[in-house]
Amino acid sequence: MKMFSSDLTGRSVVTTDGVIIGQINNIVVETETGFIKTLLTEPKGELKLTVFQKDSKGRYMIPFDAIKSFKDVLVLDPRSLVKDTSLTRV
Repeated sequence: MKMFSSDLTGRSVVTTDGVIIGQINNIVVETETGFIKTLLTEPKGELKLTVFQKDSKGRYMIPFDAIKSFKDVLVLDPRSLVKDTSLTRV
């Protein structure tokens, strides 16, 4: 499947629970492979999420591999951002 960066820009990113994260403002591409690495996303309203890093312009840096589906909107599975969900006994 072929897609242009302009096809992604402006699309909304939502979680699997329906929470709107924001709109894609730009993308970061790995120059050696050509694969999309990160989606730079303008936060929606007053939503403050600490799970994402922010760039110098305050945009969320969402790893592309956290996106599970993209059509009209991009669907993010927040569970994919958690590295280790197992509980450890103390």
